[in-house]
Amino acid sequence: MRMEQSFTGMENLAAGAIDVVGNGEEAGLILPELLNRGLAANDRLKYYLTLLQAAKARAQQPHQQASDLHVEREAAGIADPAFDATVAGSSVDANGAVRIPGAHRIRALVIDDLQRMVQPIQVAAEIGASARAHVDAYTSRLNALTAAIPSCEDDRLAPAAIDTLTRLADAGHDSVHQLIMDLHRELHQLQASVFQESVEGAKTYGLTETDRALVSAFMTGVNDTAALKFDHPGLGTTATRSGDRLSIQNDLGTTDAHVVVIRITDLTATLIYTDVHPRRLRFFQDLLQPCGFTWQTHEGTSGGYDMAVGRLTVSDDDTLARHLTFLGSRLVFVIDWNRARKRLRRFVKNADATTVLKWAADSNIGHRAFMQAGDVRLIYTALERAARAQVRYGARLDEIIGREAARTFLMAVLRITADGLKAGRSPQLIEDEVEAELLTHLQTTELSTMALAAEHAMLITALAERLRHVLMRARSGHRGRDVARAAELAKTWDVRAREIVSRSRRLRDRSATADTIRRLVAEANSVACSLQETAFLLTLLPPQNDQDSLTILARMADLIGDGAKEYVRCLEYAKDLPRQPVRSDLEEILVACDRIVHLERESDRARRCVQERLIHGATDFRELHVMSEIARELERAADALARCALTVREYALTEVSSAHE
Repeated sequence: MRMEQSFTGMENLAAGAIDVVGNGEEAGLILPELLNRGLAANDRLKYYLTLLQAAKARAQQPHQQASDLHVEREAAGIADPAFDATVAGSSVDANGAVRIPGAHRIRALVIDDLQRMVQPIQVAAEIGASARAHVDAYTSRLNALTAAIPSCEDDRLAPAAIDTLTRLADAGHDSVHQLIMDLHRELHQLQASVFQESVEGAKTYGLTETDRALVSAFMTGVNDTAALKFDHPGLGTTATRSGDRLSIQNDLGTTDAHVVVIRITDLTATLIYTDVHPRRLRFFQDLLQPCGFTWQTHEGTSGGYDMAVGRLTVSDDDTLARHLTFLGSRLVFVIDWNRARKRLRRFVKNADATTVLKWAADSNIGHRAFMQAGDVRLIYTALERAARAQVRYGARLDEIIGREAARTFLMAVLRITADGLKAGRSPQLIEDEVEAELLTHLQTTELSTMALAAEHAMLITALAERLRHVLMRARSGHRGRDVARAAELAKTWDVRAREIVSRSRRLRDRSATADTIRRLVAEANSVACSLQETAFLLTLLPPQNDQDSLTILARMADLIGDGAKEYVRCLEYAKDLPRQPVRSDLEEILVACDRIVHLERESDRARRCVQERLIHGATDFRELHVMSEIARELERAADALARCALTVREYALTEVSSAHE
């Protein structure tokens, strides 16, 4: 029988199958072959629906680049290359219909393959392996759906008709694509019930010795990591040989659209992976990078799921077996993946959640233990116990302890839960271990804040030096690009400074020094703001200015730069105090703080000198106003820097006092 021929009815097809085998016992013998044909028909049907959808998209957007789907055609076992011209040859006619070359033939093939998928269910009912009601229901659906498919005699289809064919059922309306998915589920279940032998847990029939070795290699990988799914369903494997091709299918979970099928012909493996979640599909491809698959991916294909077809050709059976083992070992890490990503996304950015999950997969830890042990409740409980006063309501974990620390903590949580469940530890012990892990990160939060404050101080130092340089250049009559560049840098550094301040405000530390650190960062931000405003004011200076006044302003910037350097020294010593207070460190801090206060007084005197010169000697109101404002902002910066020094002094004395209590 040629593929292009259309069957006249379901009853004729089923009756013919029974006539061939003679009775129910013989029908049972032919059932595995009928299952193979039905599953092969499923592959072809998915291709036909994808082809129709791609043809419609190409016709409606002829200037968009489109694939000819030859990889998908070959993966579906369709040899005819004429289909490769279907997408490019499609167009929209004057009435809005889509002209698809060979649409009439595709329609007949769809109907034939739908009947091939129902045939094994019919035979199974005859031998008592399937309920008769199943056959009657599928017969009724098939007759109704095929009758509704337009004849396509002129190779034209309305866009709405294509959508009806390719969409899943909705609002109580059946569809061809929904029927295909339901039949595929039935065949997969039936296939598992009629297997002839088990190969390392895979239900198989019709295998050669070479096939058994390849299936065994695949199952070695599956079994190596299968325990990491814990009590989640999935990873059931079936395998069969059909003609020159070995087919392996793995049930990844409870979703019909989430399956992986491997077709092996000679030394070429074709992997077909479908998923309703595009991110998980890309994640799966990333997991398999070491294998070297070449991928063709189609997002939003028929039925609303994405499909990826990967192809790999190797040099020998051992290499193929090695890749199959690795592939099998990765499957557990896509089970329940999207739910895990959404859970982790409550604590870190989406990209970081994916990074954590990739690490867990590469480390053979996975995420299912985390989900089973309580997922987000574990972390919220730890936060409630360890840092109730530290966590601002609604703050994400990476906002509290930092992005890198949050990622590291979540990785530790996934490891703790996986080890805990495998070892049979109590839920209380797992909770305690998660809390202990969180405490190690919270205890370093204060130190990391001091490190950020030191980085902030370095920005102040650099900005003060830049302003001094601009003022000295202005004194020599050279400003130009220097002034504009200083203003640009000031704005950039001010953004960074504000980020540090924002970070500190998210902290609600349990320690007595938390408020001190927040005040420290806020005061330092006042320094940065004043210097940024000074940089802006420099752009407003008139061409001619009092040279001596500019020299004094440069001196003020110099004083702030010296004070900022002393401030950096203070913070470097202060960072070590919470761990091991040392008297010599305290002395260094106190000396540096005193030096900063002294520099502030010098700056105050310099500001008065500038004002005095401007009042008595300025001839231009703009010069008087702008230079007075510059002096005032520089003095504000010096004042804020002195307050920073006093705050560090208070912090240091508090830490040393606490250490000796």
